[in-house]
Amino acid sequence: MSEGWEDLFPLVSVRKLVREISDHNPLLLSSGEEGREAPKPREFRFDLSWIMDDRFLPLVSKIWGRRVFSSDPIDILNIKLKRFKTYFKGWGSDKF
Repeated sequence: MSEGWEDLFPLVSVRKLVREISDHNPLLLSSGEEGREAPKPREFRFDLSWIMDDRFLPLVSKIWGRRVFSSDPIDILNIKLKRFKTYFKGWGSDKF
């Protein structure tokens, strides 16, 4: 962006949106004129302190052991990782 463009559109912002499966991320361009932006999805972050919790490894084994109805190894891995993320997103935030 040029300084002239930023002077004309001072409220414009660009934000990367999170995609579950693809390694490509769409961009959200906001003019700032709407008065509110789309809510930001909470990103998944693995916390090493979870390993110290006695419940963590049994839960991981249970989630990882669930059957996946696909024969493609990449699909199987993506599905298992998505299950893990869905379950553990925000897990332990009240404890650690």
